[in-house]
Amino acid sequence: MKKRNIYLLFAIEWLQGMVFYSSVATLYRQNHGLTLVEMGLIESLFSILVFILEIPMGYLCDRLGYKKTMMSCYGIYLLSKIVFYQAYGFSMFLLERLLLAITVSGLSGCDSAFLYLSTGKIENPRVFGYLHACGVAGMMMSSMAFSLWIHDMELAALCTIFPYLIAFLLSFFLEDIPMEGSSHMGIKDAFSLLFQQKRHILFLIASALLLETTHTISVFYSQLQWKASHIPVVYFGLISIFMTAIPLLGASLGKIIQYIREKTLMFLLVFVSMITCIILALSHHPYVSIAGIMILTLVEAFYSPLSQSLMNQRVEGALRVTMLSIYSMIMNMVGIVMNMSFGVAGDINIQWVMILGGCFCFLSLLCLKRENQKNKEI
Repeated sequence: MKKRNIYLLFAIEWLQGMVFYSSVATLYRQNHGLTLVEMGLIESLFSILVFILEIPMGYLCDRLGYKKTMMSCYGIYLLSKIVFYQAYGFSMFLLERLLLAITVSGLSGCDSAFLYLSTGKIENPRVFGYLHACGVAGMMMSSMAFSLWIHDMELAALCTIFPYLIAFLLSFFLEDIPMEGSSHMGIKDAFSLLFQQKRHILFLIASALLLETTHTISVFYSQLQWKASHIPVVYFGLISIFMTAIPLLGASLGKIIQYIREKTLMFLLVFVSMITCIILALSHHPYVSIAGIMILTLVEAFYSPLSQSLMNQRVEGALRVTMLSIYSMIMNMVGIVMNMSFGVAGDINIQWVMILGGCFCFLSLLCLKRENQKNKEI
């Protein structure tokens, strides 16, 4: 176990969670000459670019090595925050998002693979849980700092640059990890490996179905659920503070899997999510709505680091990051279809969103069951 790498990644995740302008990002862009239509266009281009770059950047990491790739990405990440602070108008904000797309696609798979290889297999889920909690802690601290002390949007954008600068400098102290296996394998070899083990695709689909459901409902549809439950809007902010703190509990994942097998825990989390969605569809009691959204948020906090750990366990050899990038691409494709479906359901009413969420969780359960059967056949 390379403890220095682990602690440095914790610190970097915490620092990069400190986006002081996050609560006023849309207003900041509007004040700097961007319309809502232009924001939507930029976000669409960002998503397309991440999708296109995902696998090539993963392959590049497998060729360059972990440390060089991560240092480069953290440097570009810092540059994107400087551009954001200086941005005015469509072209500059588009540049900021393009830089971010390179960073996101470059780090996708690379940082989780680096953390996995720096950690003992037994400790892995616990460490991923702590990493996720560090990012949430940084986000909470920066939000509180803006509300209590900063107040000004321009100052918030400027202050965000400094933690990203420190994170970039910390990356120089990471201890690189040798790449695994042969260096002569290409992207085609990665796809061949994936289709030789088709049961992994079932796991990816199951994970995407659950994570997209819990994230979409807890982030985008929670307010509509509370509104339908006749909770006064004045309480939304207070509820949101508790919601933001819930992912910190993901740090306790390591202790939980000491008593419950990883597979059992996955089935349990999916089942709980399905039942929660059904209850939310049937009940608009205020306490039930708040508790239900909290449960879905907690499920995501546990399942996300657990799935990251399990995905890394399934990959070996020289194309680790390329394979993880392919995994991410498959999950994103599932997510695109799901988001469109949630949008259609949401136009009807919030009840249909919850029903659809329950159906997606049921499909996730079936995929996990089928994958488990295939594993037993091997």
